[in-house]
Amino acid sequence: MSKPFTDGRPSTWLALAACLLTGAVLSVALGQEASWDTRNYHLYNPWAWLNRRHALDLAPGGLPSYFNPLPDVPYYLLATGPAGHWPRVVAALQGMWFGGLLHVLWRIAHRLSALRGLAFGWGDRFAVLIGASGTMLIAQTGSTANEVPMAMLTLLGLHILMPLYLDQVAPPSWRRAFGAGLCCGLAAGLKPTAVVYPPAMAIALLITLGLRRQAWRLAGFYAAGACLAFAVAYGWWGWHLYQFSGNPVFPMFNQIFRSDLVAPISATDGAFRPRSSLQWLFYPFFWLRPSVWVVTEARFADARYAAGMLAVLCIALVNLVRWRRRQATEPREARVAGLLILFVSLAYLFWMGLFSILRYAIPIEALTGLLVLMAAQAVMSCWRDGGSVRPTAWAMGLLCVGLSMSTHYPQYRRTTYGQQVYEVEPLDLAPGSTVALLGYTNSYLVPFLVRPEGIRVVGVTWLTRLSTGRGLWSRTRERLLAGRHSLYAITRDDAQADIDLFFEFLPGYRFDECRPIRSNLEIDDEGANVADGLRLCRVVPEAEPVSGHERQARRYRGAPSAGEPPIHSSMQPY
Repeated sequence: MSKPFTDGRPSTWLALAACLLTGAVLSVALGQEASWDTRNYHLYNPWAWLNRRHALDLAPGGLPSYFNPLPDVPYYLLATGPAGHWPRVVAALQGMWFGGLLHVLWRIAHRLSALRGLAFGWGDRFAVLIGASGTMLIAQTGSTANEVPMAMLTLLGLHILMPLYLDQVAPPSWRRAFGAGLCCGLAAGLKPTAVVYPPAMAIALLITLGLRRQAWRLAGFYAAGACLAFAVAYGWWGWHLYQFSGNPVFPMFNQIFRSDLVAPISATDGAFRPRSSLQWLFYPFFWLRPSVWVVTEARFADARYAAGMLAVLCIALVNLVRWRRRQATEPREARVAGLLILFVSLAYLFWMGLFSILRYAIPIEALTGLLVLMAAQAVMSCWRDGGSVRPTAWAMGLLCVGLSMSTHYPQYRRTTYGQQVYEVEPLDLAPGSTVALLGYTNSYLVPFLVRPEGIRVVGVTWLTRLSTGRGLWSRTRERLLAGRHSLYAITRDDAQADIDLFFEFLPGYRFDECRPIRSNLEIDDEGANVADGLRLCRVVPEAEPVSGHERQARRYRGAPSAGEPPIHSSMQPY
């Protein structure tokens, strides 16, 4: 039996502590996270679930309102509880997920070298550094998006599987395959964007163990563990969505499940999928130069993925040369290397076909350094028999420096630290009111209502337009009409399409008494106000006299044209 995750030695515990500390320091240095996803649903979803809001609210954050809230609960409780008065402490604790992933990656590198009969040296260290310094992993450190913890669970599953490739007299333990499946299935259940990894790992396990009866048995136990963990982590939420809509992954893949609430389309974001046959074949090479809206929404450049693709091709070529020379490769070395190569290759293909959103590919990114290391070792083995450790280490060191110099890290929105994690102006509305959220990134304000009990929240977003003539459209219209006697709207300047849609539901109404909403999440890390006119407005009939506040706003910006809903956007920096 192989050594456990921390193997009990003081040096291993010290390494784990050092990794966790590294993640904490990195997260604090990056600043407090204030991303689009945080403002749109990572705060609202856990709050709504904990407060049983699903009968009161209707799609406040649009499509993401129906994502599994479970992975967001720990951060929500941490950031809004007593620890919320120490923002840097919260950031440090959130950054420890990076430390956990770093330690798992370090242990994978150790196991890989041991199983291949090689000494762990500087080449291995540089390989870990290459993978741990990737653009998506660094950018997501401390984030509420949960990409890093899901990647850590996936890599932990890979780490657990690797001892199955030891030369053992006794049959490999089914518990190890089952445990690996539990880790990967848990990641996929908590955040279904990780769903591409369990099948990739199962297929890689099956093929590299030789498609024998024992291989089928272990792959079956892995699949059973993955399915069980997925059912536990997501099954309860899928049942909730099924009762609500008839679709257990609502509103995704509605072309299959056919909920009558929205149109029968997949609703997945295809904006980042390859746009040409050349991109389908060589997509990572399009990420070598700084670009935006190619495979992620932020400007970035990262050559690690292209290096990983070249490494896989190089290993294949070296193996072909060895086969032609009739040079034997140790079966165990070939199998364990094949596990990593096949897993990364299959996961990349599944990821590209289903998502092509780069931050979902952190497990692939983290393993690129080890792929390059295996390629360098394979090339060196063709030139010299043994004694190739030093040139490999030099090559990995130079590559690590080159990759670092060519990397452009994406800048997702961060904000400066304040007195507490969330400094949001409390919104004191009349009991029994209805609040319409027009556009995205507004639902994080709902948990900060002074008296949220009895207040209904309705989102008017792209998802609403997608449901025209269907159930969600009808429910939205009914709730807005029912609440029109005490109705408020929260919106921004960039939500004009959603404002227009809102007034389609309520013709003859207008905004009145608009006032800015102050929140630290609307201030960037340089202190600039980026709220884009975030405001709260009363919604009143056109016949109602215009308030003095609104008349002043109209004089300031000029009278609107006939039928145009007045928009007040004079929010000042603070």
